[in-house]
Amino acid sequence: MRSPGHQLAALAVASLAMVAGGCATDGLDSRPDVGSEADQLRLGRVHVVLEPQAERSAGEEPDDTDAFEISAGFAFVQGFEEDFVRARVGMPVLPTDVLRPSDCVVSDQLVTAEVSDTLGSDLQELHLVDAGNLSVHIGGQDVDVPLSLVPDLLPYMHGVEYYYYDDELPAAIGREGGRVVVEASGSQTEELPPFRVEGLVPPAMGLHVGEGDLAELADGALVLRWQAETEGSGLVTVRLTGLQGGEPAGAELTCVLSDQGQTRLSFDGLRPLGLMLDADSLRVTASRLRASTFDAGDFIGSELFVERRETIVLPLR
Repeated sequence: MRSPGHQLAALAVASLAMVAGGCATDGLDSRPDVGSEADQLRLGRVHVVLEPQAERSAGEEPDDTDAFEISAGFAFVQGFEEDFVRARVGMPVLPTDVLRPSDCVVSDQLVTAEVSDTLGSDLQELHLVDAGNLSVHIGGQDVDVPLSLVPDLLPYMHGVEYYYYDDELPAAIGREGGRVVVEASGSQTEELPPFRVEGLVPPAMGLHVGEGDLAELADGALVLRWQAETEGSGLVTVRLTGLQGGEPAGAELTCVLSDQGQTRLSFDGLRPLGLMLDADSLRVTASRLRASTFDAGDFIGSELFVERRETIVLPLR
């Protein structure tokens, strides 16, 4: 079930998508009603990302590193709105929760960070709770995820966050996916006791384009192909970025697509959103995600996301 914040974010982004398509809807507000929300909030998330090196078009230097990333946080919140907190602690609502299939928006619009008013509480706090030792078992590999203190930059925000990065993927991760196990020893209070949660690695997408698809690219359309999946959410997320001299140019767009194995996106619908189609090349990053929820003490409905990303870079000239 979506949280009120997920529902409100969906309304806000749907409004943006309709405005981009010429169907403006007035009166939608992404901020929650002060009178309808409890003053306290708890958000928990563990996010595992697997991304092999990008495939480059002919004539470009390959990216010779993979990316294996684990992040986790457990936020106790008092006196702040959910959308503000999600932006502040890096727990954004998933694009697949707020966009319909075939919708595209500027990626920055998916994160609402400008919140000037709080819920009016005298006590305002954003505490990232220590979950103890956090380990992840994936692909035959056990990873102890390091924790670090949150920078002491804001008077109301304190605690710890978890982050791990490696430039090599776990050796035993196959194209068909696998299992992930996350375990934590728990905090020193009953607020976040020890927990264990299992998730699934989604199968690889095999993102690619054919020779005929490159011809479509020259004619003003992006055709993408991948191996469809019948299980899971039935949705994939695609991010599009123009590259000029190897550097991002213009706006990054995020699109949600049905996981049917192929799509065709017209440049006529992407250019008005700010995608730089006069750049040298186009970076396409597609991701498939498996989500699980779990309860750990007061952190009800915490999330485990396992995301598999694939990137290709296509010539625009």
